[in-house]
Amino acid sequence: MKFKGILIILLIFVFCTSAFAAGEKVVLKYYQYKPEIVDQLDKLAKLFNEQNPDITVEIESVGKDYITVLKTKIASDDIPDIYAVQGLANMKSYVDAGILEDLTNEPFMKRVAEAAKPAVTYNGKIYALPLDLAGLGVIYNKGLFEKAGIASPPKTVSELKDVIQKIKKIGVIPFGVAFKEEWTLRHMYAMGQAATVKPIEFAEEMNAGKAQFWNDKMNKAFETFDLIAENCNEKPFESDYTNQTTMFAQEKTAMMTQGLWAMQNVFKVNPDIDAGMFGLPAFEDPDMARLMVDVDYRIGINAKSKNIVAAKKFLDFMTSKAATDIWISECKLISSIVGTKVDAIGSSVALDIKSYIDSDKTYPWGYSYWAPGLSNEIGKLMQKYYLEELTKEQVCSTMDDLWKKAIQ
Repeated sequence: MKFKGILIILLIFVFCTSAFAAGEKVVLKYYQYKPEIVDQLDKLAKLFNEQNPDITVEIESVGKDYITVLKTKIASDDIPDIYAVQGLANMKSYVDAGILEDLTNEPFMKRVAEAAKPAVTYNGKIYALPLDLAGLGVIYNKGLFEKAGIASPPKTVSELKDVIQKIKKIGVIPFGVAFKEEWTLRHMYAMGQAATVKPIEFAEEMNAGKAQFWNDKMNKAFETFDLIAENCNEKPFESDYTNQTTMFAQEKTAMMTQGLWAMQNVFKVNPDIDAGMFGLPAFEDPDMARLMVDVDYRIGINAKSKNIVAAKKFLDFMTSKAATDIWISECKLISSIVGTKVDAIGSSVALDIKSYIDSDKTYPWGYSYWAPGLSNEIGKLMQKYYLEELTKEQVCSTMDDLWKKAIQ
């Protein structure tokens, strides 16, 4: 009787286990911050599900409050299975907290370009999948430049001044800005500040208390910041990202400091626009003209997830040809996967970025290497600078103080 009871229990266990294995459905929670590629990510998730019927990817997208919401999720132990990781400093903090899976030896990492790996490496290990290489600079209207008699993009601050005057003469606003959105000012400041230092070494020196944001080169960078504010659209503090990209698409403005992703919005309004990109001038030496290029979008796996195997399948899929084709042709972003090309993006902005990369005229995204939390502060400080509430020196010294607090 005892034997029969044990046998029944074993049969029930085997039956339930088999049924579970055959019909198990995994739902992967994926949290990310790029509103301009929501539809494309949904398409990728659907394609992945078709190839993996037992795995569904549910995507939650949040824009400017991404980091804040993610912090809340982490604090409440509601961490998604997969999440986008903004910046190397944030990535390091997630690794230290034990919520990023080590991807160093995953086969799909072999498909990633070596140039993209430093942005996802910590203590010699890789903790996120870098999906793109993005350029941050000045996007400009090639047609308007030609109309204004501008032969080539400016490489120095003096040349930028000349370009601004020529653009004004044809009745066009030189710069379109979105000062309402702090992150656009973060990018602008970072382009200028990172050009004056070696960004990665600078971060290490700041951590050691041996550096500061203000240096003798920052005067020239702020001269460029001032030129942008003095020659932009009306009511800049009421202007958001959508307005900035729309004005550029409608050819009301000739330039905007933005990343490649902004062309997604531009093409929706004006698919025929002929645009390019050049590095933000921060010097008087034309040989110093470079473009800020780094990994913009990286995704990692929650090390505490119950669905790590399924999540790795999704990351593997994101490096496949089917996924990278969509990433390039529909997301309009440069893929970090080896063997991919930028032609399918259909934008000369991407070609310009590629030319900077090929000629080794690039420098990393400075703010990606700052202490955690600082990238969220610089935009607010630049708003105060433009409102004349802070001097340029105070902006930089405040960043020094915030850095010290962040690493204590």
